Amino acid sequence: MRPETPRGIRNFNPGNIRHAKGVRWQGMAAAQSDASFVQFTAPRWGIRAIARVLITYQDKRQAADGSRIDTVREIIERWAPPTENNTEAYVLTVARALGRAPDSEGVDVYDFDVMRVLVSTIVRHENGPGPLPGGGWYGDSLIADGLLLAGIERGVTHGKTVGAPA
Repeated sequence: MRPETPRGIRNFNPGNIRHAKGVRWQGMAAAQSDASFVQFTAPRWGIRAIARVLITYQDKRQAADGSRIDTVREIIERWAPPTENNTEAYVLTVARALGRAPDSEGVDVYDFDVMRVLVSTIVRHENGPGPLPGGGWYGDSLIADGLLLAGIERGVTHGKTVGAPA
């Protein structure tokens, strides 16, 4: 890849996930030449990692007020803290893409369409506009592949097929 390609794209880490002591990721490259950000072997693994982080936020972390992380603002404030980002601009970009108010509750990261928009918007915000029509870096099938690796599948919510008997 050309050096002017954004770091997250070169590293196959389009969410710019930082190294964390003792954390190994599925699809993580054996050689890690970037001291700050994880390098993956292919984009689908970086997409998977974004989705897994967002799932962890919703399932295991709390918002500043002690509630479940389930608004665009709570997700993005955790993902992109103001010490490193223009978090408010990031929140507004993601909320607009999802068609939701930044503070409306009920963002379900297990919903395929919600997660697809979250991941696609994070990738674009982290790396700038890409070469694909509409300004993306990855096509829908690659995003879907990464989400499937993370356990997010179209038509399935929390392990249940949508429309199937319980």
